[in-house]
Amino acid sequence: MTVKKAADDSPKNSPKEEKAKPTNESSLFNLYRYASKCDWVLLAIGAICAVVSGCGMPFMAILFAQISQSFVRITQVLNAGTDVTSAPSNTTALPYTMEQFNEEIVKYSLIFVGIGILMFITASLQVITFLRVCENMIHRLRADFFKAVLRQNIGWFDENQSGTLTSKLFDNIERIQEGTGDKVAQLIQQTGQFICGLIVAFVYSWKLTLIMMSLTPVMVLSSAFIAKMMAKAAARESAKYMRAGAIAEEVLTSVRTVIAFNGQKFEAARYNDALLGSKRDSIMKSFYMGFGMFTSLLVTFGSYGLAFWIGIVWVHDGEMDPATVMAVFFSVLLGSIALGQAGPNFAVIGTAKGSAGAVYEIIDRVPEIDAYSEEGEILSQVKGNIEFHDVHFSYASRPDIKILNGVSFKAKAGETVALVGSSGCGKSTSVNLMLRYYDAVGGRVTLDGHDITKLNLRKLRKIIGVVSQEPILFNCTIADNVKLGKDGATDKEVVDACKMSNAHDFISKLPDGYKTMVGERGAQLSGGQKQRIAIARTLISNPKVLLLDEATSALDAESESIVQAALDKAGKGRTMLIVAHRLSTIRNADKIIALKSGNIEEMGSHAELMAKQGLYYDLVTAQQFTDAVDGSVAVTTERQISKASNRKIERHVFERQSTRSIRSRLSSFTSGDVPFSRVGSIALTNNVVEEMIAEEDDIEKDRMKAELKMEGAQESNFLQIIKRARPEWCMMAVAATFSIGQGAVFPLFSLLFTEILNTFAKTGDEQISDGRIWSIMFVVLGLVQGGTALGSLFFFGYSAEKFTNRLRSLTFNNILRQDVAYFDNPTHASGKICTRLASDAPNIKAAMDYRLGSLLQAVSGLIVSLIIAFIFSWKMALLAIGIFPFGLIGEVFRGRFENSAHRDSTKLLEEAGKVAMEAIENVRTVQALTLEFKFLEKFDNFLEKPHRSSLTRAVIQGPCYGLANSIYYFLYASSFLFGAYLVRIGDTQSMNVLRSLFAIGFSSETLGLGALYFPGYRKARTAAGLLFKMLNEEPVIDSYSEGGAKPTISGNITFNSVHFAYPQRPGIRVLKGLQLTVQKGKTLALVGPSGCGKSTVIGLLERFYNPLDGTVMVDGSELKSINPAHMRKNIALVSQEPVLFDCSIRENIIYGLTESVTEEKILEAARLANIHSFVSGLPEGYDTRVGEKGTQLSGGQKQRIAIARALVRDPHILLLDEATSALDTESEKIVQEALDRAREGRTCVVIAHRLSTIINSDVIAVVRNGVVVEQGSHQELMAQKGAYFALTEKQNGKS
Repeated sequence: MTVKKAADDSPKNSPKEEKAKPTNESSLFNLYRYASKCDWVLLAIGAICAVVSGCGMPFMAILFAQISQSFVRITQVLNAGTDVTSAPSNTTALPYTMEQFNEEIVKYSLIFVGIGILMFITASLQVITFLRVCENMIHRLRADFFKAVLRQNIGWFDENQSGTLTSKLFDNIERIQEGTGDKVAQLIQQTGQFICGLIVAFVYSWKLTLIMMSLTPVMVLSSAFIAKMMAKAAARESAKYMRAGAIAEEVLTSVRTVIAFNGQKFEAARYNDALLGSKRDSIMKSFYMGFGMFTSLLVTFGSYGLAFWIGIVWVHDGEMDPATVMAVFFSVLLGSIALGQAGPNFAVIGTAKGSAGAVYEIIDRVPEIDAYSEEGEILSQVKGNIEFHDVHFSYASRPDIKILNGVSFKAKAGETVALVGSSGCGKSTSVNLMLRYYDAVGGRVTLDGHDITKLNLRKLRKIIGVVSQEPILFNCTIADNVKLGKDGATDKEVVDACKMSNAHDFISKLPDGYKTMVGERGAQLSGGQKQRIAIARTLISNPKVLLLDEATSALDAESESIVQAALDKAGKGRTMLIVAHRLSTIRNADKIIALKSGNIEEMGSHAELMAKQGLYYDLVTAQQFTDAVDGSVAVTTERQISKASNRKIERHVFERQSTRSIRSRLSSFTSGDVPFSRVGSIALTNNVVEEMIAEEDDIEKDRMKAELKMEGAQESNFLQIIKRARPEWCMMAVAATFSIGQGAVFPLFSLLFTEILNTFAKTGDEQISDGRIWSIMFVVLGLVQGGTALGSLFFFGYSAEKFTNRLRSLTFNNILRQDVAYFDNPTHASGKICTRLASDAPNIKAAMDYRLGSLLQAVSGLIVSLIIAFIFSWKMALLAIGIFPFGLIGEVFRGRFENSAHRDSTKLLEEAGKVAMEAIENVRTVQALTLEFKFLEKFDNFLEKPHRSSLTRAVIQGPCYGLANSIYYFLYASSFLFGAYLVRIGDTQSMNVLRSLFAIGFSSETLGLGALYFPGYRKARTAAGLLFKMLNEEPVIDSYSEGGAKPTISGNITFNSVHFAYPQRPGIRVLKGLQLTVQKGKTLALVGPSGCGKSTVIGLLERFYNPLDGTVMVDGSELKSINPAHMRKNIALVSQEPVLFDCSIRENIIYGLTESVTEEKILEAARLANIHSFVSGLPEGYDTRVGEKGTQLSGGQKQRIAIARALVRDPHILLLDEATSALDTESEKIVQEALDRAREGRTCVVIAHRLSTIINSDVIAVVRNGVVVEQGSHQELMAQKGAYFALTEKQNGKS
């Protein structure tokens, strides 16, 4: 029950015109503003545990150094040739025995186990505490934010779109959740690890530490530069694909217009051109990523080489022992790793601070008109006297444009006052001021002599009832919807209210009666049924003042008469303020006020104002029917015509309707003949929730699997994907070669590392020379690793991007080839197709991009490491193979649990999300009915279950993280113990134990990288199944076909016993033997109630569909035998909501034409359409961009450009589908003149609800239930006093 503003009566902010307002970033401390005292205690405990966890790795570095020292010393003993079972008693140079070696390894291994246990405990506690605190805070924050949003005034909502607010409720708060939970604990842990690592390194040797860190500035600067270049390339790529995505969305939401004007190939080329720009930037991004890896790896390995080059000299000179070198090396290495891991977490917290700033700004905002305010006077008794005292008003977004300019009028208690005038004159604004959606800039509005700004707002709104053009029903039962109008309403009161609104009869006939669910926005009901339920909801509270804002203008004649009767009954004994375009509905008003440009032009009763023959007279006569007598037109404004038979036909249609994208509803070809086109807003809610939960891979996978099932498609496989990528095979082969080479580097690194240790065991010049050779080899290894990484990333990126763009282009082209029935299918809603092009095509890329390189690298590394390990110690290799996978399993288990936890939480929050979005999208209705606290209570109830579930999961998630964080301590302890055992029994040389162990240990990291391929690959298989199915679709009516006859079209049309049902509702026949004929150059008008089959006729003529039975003939040829594109070239369509594309006016006029069009022809079409003068007056003339969907133009201007687009084709057949029904009186008059001029000399088929627009048609056919019930000229049908006569009577307000 929202109050709908007139077209120019409220601020229009195009999304492209809006500038993002800067929001203050929240401080880190302020992120936790919703933490309780208990929460702060838990945070302190968690922070201490995180610091302890961070210190674990540096202590592991010390242990590694000590164990390495032990292996070096035992190697020295073995190399000296002494007895390995005991040191000789007279030896002082090598006072080290096998027993000492064994004792040290056991001791250090036990310390490993002890630290592992401590790490498990602290890591578990840090996650549990931070997650519990986070869940508690976010629970409070969600409730507070939703409460704050519903509190805001309507003027604020004008500047903040509902989509933006729901995004903040979900996306922004989710960012805050990420930035206040376990990611903060991990950041503390990683920072602690970095600092502790540096401390350990500096304590052991500050000189060697500084040498190792000397190359760090080079890496930081190069990384920063590469990151900047990548960000720029990514931003350019995103912006350019956004252009391609915008083209796809624009085309698919207007696909009927594209098909009707043969624009498919033009749009496919436009989309492909946009893709080419994004491809170049994506390839550059791959290069920058590869070059960044090259630089980073070269510097990293270079620093290792430098450290050992100098360290070996110091060991040789006796300044340092091997343990110190190893301690510094491992401490700096692990500290650097921690710093790298901390980077993403810093970014997460930075994002959370920005998101919190935007959210807290809304929470802290106190609106000028506070919906929660308890202040203000409460009237003990309300009579209903309304008075406007010199009221001035302008919208905040357009303060220089006066909407009301000194308006003064009175509405006495019980009086009916009507406001009339053209769009933008201030009618709806007056209603908005009465409800205090806005406050007057000057003057005042009073109720019973009290300034309404001084009254209690909630009590004021309870006094006033509103019924608007587009009534909003909420997703609950009919009874519950009516009860929303009054707290504590009884079932009897509901029934009484429905009887008053003429709704009781149709509700009683529904299968579930008053317990019938109405669906999202009442989508399960017709417009008239929704309107009557909305009236009942208003009447149940017995309001003293009733505001009717265009309450019947969107209804057909039959529905309008029923609803108007309900409104007349509802108004008895109440003060009524009515806004109307259909002036026949307000003839009996006590006072009629004609507004123009914010001023009262005239005021009086209907008879008085008609006698004046002023503004109101002009408005009325423009809508009156005219009767042609002897070829002349006589205007009869007050002629009494005998009453039509009192037949009231009411269709009780209640069926489950298919959900379609909201964008499908904006198509140029919409009609009551297609009931499922009314449910667009359902898809908005669903699509918004889907888009927010799709960030998690598993949820996106669920979405794709559901769509795969609906499409009847099957998952693809790797070979099928690669087969489609045949043009990229050469580049992929080169990339694969680089990846395999890269995989061999880490096993070779383990050999280098053990050779360095072996060098420590040597003496004299040999130690120096060998040490320098192996130090240089680190740099060489860095060059190899960096070069192969660069080659792999670049060539895989290049081939994957080229494949993705080609796949997108081919898919989009094939989609545009399909017939309209394809797009009627809910699985092919524009939003879903756009998602597949934007998301699923890149998902397929995951099967063959750098992630495939990671898999090849892992496999290559595993093979090489196993070869090395088995060569040097097969026993050690078997142990390592047996236990190191547990480390990977621990990581996978943690990752899986976190993903499933997020998915479960999102699903549980979905119901709360629907409640929030329903309330925010319909906030005017919510505030008018003072339902804020009801929705808050409902929202809070839905939050409870996910909150409790999240707290439970936090207790489980902690140990999962603790296990992943500690398991390697236990694995290394086991490995070193077994290695020492092999050395002690003489089975394996000490260095060979380390070579075997490190070969597998160091390579296990690459296995983790390889495992990342499979989640993406699983998505790629599903996405490929969807897109390949779309690529292979064959249409029934092929828009690209060159087959079929191409005759010269004259314009003779015949429908012979045509039967038709929409493919999505095969059991419901829309046409049931329709018989129609229209001769060349004549005009046929089709009238009748919604759903009777009028617009279906146009759909069949445009070859959007084929009839089930019967034939459609054009110039004696069956329409199916004529080439579709050729036929459409000779037809032009002008619809109720004309679709203009986001390009210039000139490009819109010549849209879809393949041959060149002269400027003179464009100007001539514009003149015929009454638009040339307007366009010429624009600064850029015909080069003016019209904006998305023509948002820069008014309804009348868009309609006239659409007429020019039709006329420039010089069509032989002109189709007009409700071409003026959405316009106000003044705009309608101008457009109607253009249409009358356009019809001259052409066959014209017209559909109209406003019957005054078709009285001059050659033939008028009344269609009902899919057949023609009567036809003839206007005079003939009026004389028959049948169905047509009844319709005209209803629209003239006579009964």
